[in-house]
Order: sequence, then structure tokens, then C-alpha cells
Amino acid sequence: MESDKRDVRSQSDEAFDADVILEHLGNTGWFMFKYFICLAYAVLFPMATILAFNFTGATPAHRCFVDGCDDDVSPQYMADWMDQILIQDLQFDPKHWQCEFPNLAILPECALNITVNDACSRWIFDKSIFSSTIVTDFLLVCKNSWKPTFVSSLTMAGIMAGAFFLGPLPDIIGRRKSVLILSVWMSVSGIALSFSTSYEEFAVLRFLNGMSCIALMQSLAIWGVEAMAPNVRVRFIFIIFCFQSLGNLLTGLLAYYVRDWATLQLYLFVPMVVTISYFFILPESTRWLTVNKRYEEAKEIYKLAAELNGKQIPPHLLLIPVACSPAIEQIPLAQTGTCSSSGNREDASAWMSIWHVFKTPCLLKRLLILFCAWASALLCYYGLSYTASNLSKDIHLNFILVILVEIPAYLIGMVAVDTLGRRLIINITLILGGIFCLLAGLVPQDCYELIVTFSLIGKFFISMQIVTVNMLTAEVFPTASRGLTIGLCSTVGKVGGILAPVMSAMGAKNRSLPYIVFGCTNLVVGALSLMLPETKGLSIPATIQDAKDLESKTLDLSGCRRKSPPKCRLAFNTTYKSI
Repeated sequence: MESDKRDVRSQSDEAFDADVILEHLGNTGWFMFKYFICLAYAVLFPMATILAFNFTGATPAHRCFVDGCDDDVSPQYMADWMDQILIQDLQFDPKHWQCEFPNLAILPECALNITVNDACSRWIFDKSIFSSTIVTDFLLVCKNSWKPTFVSSLTMAGIMAGAFFLGPLPDIIGRRKSVLILSVWMSVSGIALSFSTSYEEFAVLRFLNGMSCIALMQSLAIWGVEAMAPNVRVRFIFIIFCFQSLGNLLTGLLAYYVRDWATLQLYLFVPMVVTISYFFILPESTRWLTVNKRYEEAKEIYKLAAELNGKQIPPHLLLIPVACSPAIEQIPLAQTGTCSSSGNREDASAWMSIWHVFKTPCLLKRLLILFCAWASALLCYYGLSYTASNLSKDIHLNFILVILVEIPAYLIGMVAVDTLGRRLIINITLILGGIFCLLAGLVPQDCYELIVTFSLIGKFFISMQIVTVNMLTAEVFPTASRGLTIGLCSTVGKVGGILAPVMSAMGAKNRSLPYIVFGCTNLVVGALSLMLPETKGLSIPATIQDAKDLESKTLDLSGCRRKSPPKCRLAFNTTYKSI
């Protein structure tokens, strides 16, 4: 009986309706499995290579080179000439030894031509943790100690620029070509980092690498989401984020065994070359092809998918529209067999579609709230990561503990968003994350374990929020502008990422301030998130009108109830009839 109802419904479905066709292809099969394996591998590396700067840009313990005492060929941080008093002084106040010579009274007679408080010109680095980093190779200490932090900020600026300038690429040239271009870009710039001969060269390459990193992640996410059936899309997104965290964990483990920064860079970027082959393995997004009226190509891909999965697609769903003139009113193909609603001109161009998003009040409101949600998420995510990185003296353990919090957040979120819905999860994680951040800032400073615990719990909720916000952003805007809107949200979000190290630095003077800022920001954005639509169980909007219709899934905040059907007006004139 249930199958009969589905057959009746399918006869009224429109041609090239991606969600309906994907239902016929099934939730699993070789077609989907091929996408999953390829994308799961690809997402291991982009963000991991960014976070690897925790190791490649680390500043090891160091001290001034004492002429006459230290060996010119192989100097040691804890040298044989140092007596117990010197060692205790070095351990108690290492900063006193880093840029200026210490008190002459404690130096041995072998020290030559040294004046108290003279600035050092040579340094000896402790190689017990790192054999080399960019700090040791480019001597980024003392008056140049700001440079590693600047490179970190420059990388975030590159990510921001990549999200803005390269974010539209998948909508303009397609998902497949975008991944090819960005994979080459990221692989080349990443491998080139290993051969940097100066700080300036490293900084420029790091900026370019950051640009390609975020753009590649966006392209992969869109490409994968559009190939999945609606009822498995949520699990796909969360599992992909788990693989991203797995890549970060692998980076921490790899850094534990590879202590040379240049070699570590090679080990991380050489495997990225494999993603270039995706151009020849995976087909273009059928949604993108349909929006751009390349029906013949989309039809061939659907036929291939059906063959791989051993399924059948009803013929009327693959009928190519004809005579779709802008002057002709659109009528469902199931009735006429001539023209598909996917031919709507207002959505065929990515730039026109995003322009309509800005011109339509309800969509603009939605976009602005998501701007705030992305900025808040990244501000707190990176800010808490910097703060929680001091869990112990072992930098590798610090990194792994901070990343480990994310995986259970993603797995629990995978179940929660289908049970409670996207909007409620965003609201809950923002509020609870904000509360735990405030608690971390308000507890006494000597309660170190409690501060760390609250920080990690806050990061747990923020990690869940990040993936849910990513998912909701991809589900509330039309296909043609999906890449642009995700790119814009990601760009604004990176402002939060850039501010995160600034807030962390302010915490050196006032420990509570960053936590209070994180907490208050989360609570405010949590209230705003109530005005977002709920998309659980709904199809991804293909057109502007589809996206506007989601307004019926928002809450009436005055009465805390769901709104009646949308009254969101058209912000532009069109000869098309709303479907």
C-alpha cells in the first residue's frame, strides 16, 4: 500500500527534481559510496594543514648563545658548562635568558665580551620537543617574536579572502572543476611551504594556502551534500566533519613522530595530490547542471548512478524540457511534458540569485542572522582552542585533547539534529556554550581544573553548533546561490576567527575577559537564532521561491509558535508563476 502511494505521488513529480530522483536511487549504493569515500579522504587534510601551524610555528625554549662557553658547532640548551645555579635560574626565569644576557655574577669565567642586559645576536634552541620550526630556522624570537603570530593571523586572512573571492567558484564553473583547480592550488602551495627559504616567502605561501584551504572545503561540502538523498544528508555532513577531526588527530600523531617542520609539511600536503584525480572519478553535481539547463549531462549522470546502484528511475523524471521560453508560464512537466520548473531564469545565474537574496527581506534577515552565527561560532571555537591548549606541558597532548572533544560532539549532533531539528540544536548549543564560557570566566583563577573542564564543555557545544550552522546554511538558500551564500557566511565567520587570537592575548592581562565575551556573544546570537527556519525533513530549495517558502517554518517570537504560510513578498518583478 505504501509503495502504491509513492507510485501515485511520483507521477506528479517534476522532471529533474533531484531529491525525488535520489530517493529512487536509494540511500546507499556504489554511486553514493564512491562520493563518500572520495570526500572523506579529501577532508582529512585541508583544515589539518592549517592547524599544523601549532607545531610548524611553535616557539621552543631558547636562550642566548654565550660566546666562549657554548660550542659553535653543536651547542646544547642545557650545556655542560652550566652549574646547578645557572640551570635553576634558567628554569625559574627563562625569559631572562631569551633576549638579554643574565647577571654577570652567575655566569662562569668562560663568558667573553658580555655586558649585562646586552641584546643577544645568537640563540640556542631546546631540541627536546622540536628538531626545527620556522622560529628556529628564521630566528623569529625577541624583536621578531611577533612574526609567528602575524603569520597565523595572515593565514586566517587568507581563509577569509578565499571564502569571499573563491567561494562563488563552485556556482560559476561547477563543483567538479572547482575541486580540481583548488586541489592543485592547495597541493602546490602546501608543498612549496616546505622549501621556503625566508620568513617572507613562508608568509606569502601560507596566505595563498589558506585561501585554497577554505574554498576547497566549501566546494567538497557542496558537491557531497548535493549527491546525497535528503534522509541521509544529515548523517553524511556530520560524518564528514568527524573525518575532518580525524585528520586533525592524525596531524597531532604525525607531528609527534616528525619533529622537523619542513618534513611534516611534506607529509601533510603530498597526500592532497590524490584529490586532483577526483576530476576524473566523480561526475559534476546534477543539481548544478540542472540549474544551468544542462539537462542532457544531468540525465547521463542519473542513468549511470541508476546502473551503479541497480535501481530504476521513472522515465518522466528524466524528460528534457523543451521550448522553455521566459515568456511562457511554467507548468509542471508531469502535466505537459515540455518544461521544467528548474528552468526559472531568476535562479539560473548565481549572481542574479544572490542579488535576489539581498533584495528579499526575509532572505536577507536569514542571511544576516547566519552571519552572526558563523562569526560567533568561529570566535568561540578558535578562542577556546587557544585557551584550552594549555592543559598540560605536552603540546602534542594538548592538541589531541582539544580535538578529541569535537568527535563526540559531531556524533551526538548527528542524532540530535534529526530528533530535535536544526534550529533548536543551534539555539541550545549557543546558549549552553555561552553559559559554560561564562562559568569558565567567573570561577576563581586558582580553580584551574574547573576552568579547563568548563572550557572543553563549551568547545563541545560550539563544535556541534559549527557543523549544524554549516548544514542549515546549505539548506535555506537556492541552488544557484548556495556556494555564494556559504562563501559569504564563511567570510564573515573568519572575522571571528581573526579576533580569536586577539581575545586570547587580552586574556593574558585579564583571564576572565575572553570567556565573558565568548559567553555573552553566544547568548545574544542564540536568541537571534530563534528567527531561523527549521529545515528538518525538507527538500533543499532549488529556487528563490522555494527558499522564501521556508519562512513558514520560522517561529512567531511574540507567541513562540510556528508562523502561518509565508507572507514574504516578492522583491522583484517576474513573468513566472510561483510553483
